[in-house]
Amino acid sequence: MTFYVSVIAQAQPFPYHLKCKSTNKCRVIYKRSYTPTIFYLSPRVTYAESYTEVFFNPANTLTLIKDLDTDEFPFINAKVGGNLIDFEFNEDSESTWSNWVLGSTRGQIGENTISKNQNITMMWETGRSAVAMAQSLFCDFDQSNCYQAKSLPVIYNISANIGYNTGG
Repeated sequence: MTFYVSVIAQAQPFPYHLKCKSTNKCRVIYKRSYTPTIFYLSPRVTYAESYTEVFFNPANTLTLIKDLDTDEFPFINAKVGGNLIDFEFNEDSESTWSNWVLGSTRGQIGENTISKNQNITMMWETGRSAVAMAQSLFCDFDQSNCYQAKSLPVIYNISANIGYNTGG
């Protein structure tokens, strides 16, 4: 896939177009070989403050990412249905991932929106990752319920100030 770029420079009093001497110098070539891919979460069922692991293939993007600060990762964030996954407690400046090898990172789910199907997304320094649907989608035995990730509510405590000895 090839995109052609048109550049308009704003100059006073009128804008002017920059012209290329050849079309080879004025195009952007999109290559999937630099698009990271998410494969799946484990466990796929999450709740607020639970831990999950994201399995991904960086797909050669690590060669494109240069000059990261010591406290930065090659990925900016990962989300389950819009809910951020916090990696700060499990990854640090010494964490490494290899190109073209299935890697993973473990993080804690933040505030959770309850849903039977949550999409997985991951933003890298080079852009948004692709999702391998064949690996990321999990279905029940009868194929009636399929999801990438499922978010459930969490109960932190139960208080029984009043009630019957026999239950109820």
